[in-house]
Amino acid sequence: MKICVYGAGVIGGILASAIQRAGHDVSVIARGKHLEAIQQNGLTVRAPGRVEVTRPRAVADPGELSAQDLVIVATKTPSLPDVAARIGPLISQNTFVAFAVNGIFWFYGDGFTPGGKALDLSRLDPGGALHAAIPPSQALGIVCISGGEIREPGVVEASRVDGKFIIGAALEAARETAAPMVTQVRPLGLTLSWSDDIRVDMWKKSLSVVGNFATCALTGAPIAAVHADPAVQAVQLGLASEAHAVAQAHGFMDLGFDIETARANPNRSNHKPSMLQDLERGRIMEIDSAYLILQDLARQAGVATPTLDIVAPLLALRARTSGCH
Repeated sequence: MKICVYGAGVIGGILASAIQRAGHDVSVIARGKHLEAIQQNGLTVRAPGRVEVTRPRAVADPGELSAQDLVIVATKTPSLPDVAARIGPLISQNTFVAFAVNGIFWFYGDGFTPGGKALDLSRLDPGGALHAAIPPSQALGIVCISGGEIREPGVVEASRVDGKFIIGAALEAARETAAPMVTQVRPLGLTLSWSDDIRVDMWKKSLSVVGNFATCALTGAPIAAVHADPAVQAVQLGLASEAHAVAQAHGFMDLGFDIETARANPNRSNHKPSMLQDLERGRIMEIDSAYLILQDLARQAGVATPTLDIVAPLLALRARTSGCH
C-alpha cells in the first residue's frame, strides 16, 4: 500500500517506521532540520531495548508525491488549516485520510446530532477548509496510546515499546470500505486495531489526558507530581469529570471512567505530556481542540464546567504569553 505520514514528529515518526518495516511504500511530509536529517540519515526510532532505522521518502511539499491509499495526518491541530491547503495531491476518491491528533476530531459532528441538535465545531475547521479538502466519508480518526520526544533532528525517542493505536470512522459510509483496508496495514511492532465508532475511543483517550495536559502545562510538573498533590489532583479530576459529563450528554455512557477509582489510583508516570513539551520548546499548543472546543460543546449541551471555565482561559493565556497559541 502507498501510505503517506503527514507530519513526522513523535507519533508520525513511530507510525511511519513501523508501517515501512511492515513492507509498505511509505513517505513522510516533514520540514526544517528534521526533514534534512531524515533525508540524509533516515528516520531513527528509539524505544526501550530497541533502535530501528528506516528510510521513507521524505519531502516538504506534498506536490512531489502522488495520490495515496492512506494518508495519516500527525501534525498538531493548529497546523490543520495548512494541511487542508496542501494535501490535495495526496488524495483521490479512494484515499482515506486518518487524523492522529489530540482532542476532538474536526469531523466529530458530521452525521451526529445528539439530542436532535447539530453541533457547532466551526472552531476546529475555520471557514470549512478541512471539509472542503477532505470528504468526511473519507476521514478517519486515530487514537494514540503512545508517546515520546524528539531530542535531535531525525530521531524519535519513543516512551514505550508496545505502542497501541486505534483507527476508525465516524460515518457509516467510511466504515464499510475503510475497515478492510486498515486491516492490511499491520505495522511491525505496534498494535493497530479498528473501531466502528472512533468517537467512543476519542472520548476514552480524552478522559485519560484532559486533566494531565492542562495541569502539567500550567505547573511545569510531570504527571506523577500532579497526581501526588491532592489539591492539584482535584483540579485534574475536575477537568476529567466535566469532560465525562459532556460525553454523557452526547450519549456516550459506557466509557469506563469513575472519579473515585481515578482518585484512588494516581498516575505515577514521570512523563511530561506533549502539551508541556510544546510549551517548553516554544511550539504551538493544542488549546482549541482539547479545551476551548470542550467549552463550546459543554455550553451547547447545557453542561456546567466550573473547573474548565477557570483552567481554559489560564491555559490559553499561558500559551499566548509564551508565543504558543
